[in-house]
Amino acid sequence: MEGMYNKLPHSVRLNGEKFIINTDFRIFVDFEYEMQEIDQNIAINKVLKRFYPAFSLIIEQNLLTEAVEKFIWFYQCGKEEIESNKINLKTKKSENAFSYKHDDLYIWGAYNMYFKVDLTKDKIHWWKFKAMWKTIPQEAEFNKIKGYRSYDGKDKNLKELKEYYKLPLSKAEQQDKIRREQIYEALK
Repeated sequence: MEGMYNKLPHSVRLNGEKFIINTDFRIFVDFEYEMQEIDQNIAINKVLKRFYPAFSLIIEQNLLTEAVEKFIWFYQCGKEEIESNKINLKTKKSENAFSYKHDDLYIWGAYNMYFKVDLTKDKIHWWKFKAMWKTIPQEAEFNKIKGYRSYDGKDKNLKELKEYYKLPLSKAEQQDKIRREQIYEALK
């Protein structure tokens, strides 16, 4: 049986050969952030190079397709399917209720307070990080803020909190907004 009840993986097999992987949560936090902020192809290439210390060997042996499949498997914490049934690499930041960059203090605080983990010092396996993430208590300030951002009702106070905690636009969203404004101005 695989999963959180056994030793967590620190390697994968590609074409029968064992390859060491970098399991530190920071790689995946950076990856998720970069998928929202920069070119997705650049983000994927960058994360694969960080995930596989022997990435050049993988390229030499023509194992990239299998390496990507194993990366996705690892990213999903060893699950064949996740809640949405497939990894969505094109999720827009505006659909998210949090940002690793903008909510770093709240995230650090929740991990420190509830799990006694210092995210600035401790090296944490991605699967452990995600398990803790899923169990951050609702009373944590981080979860309250995510709730405000997700609010879609008519309560005036909650709407004000939603506006107060609103995340800034990503670079792509800022560029899209500027482009739309330019088109609008040109059509006047």
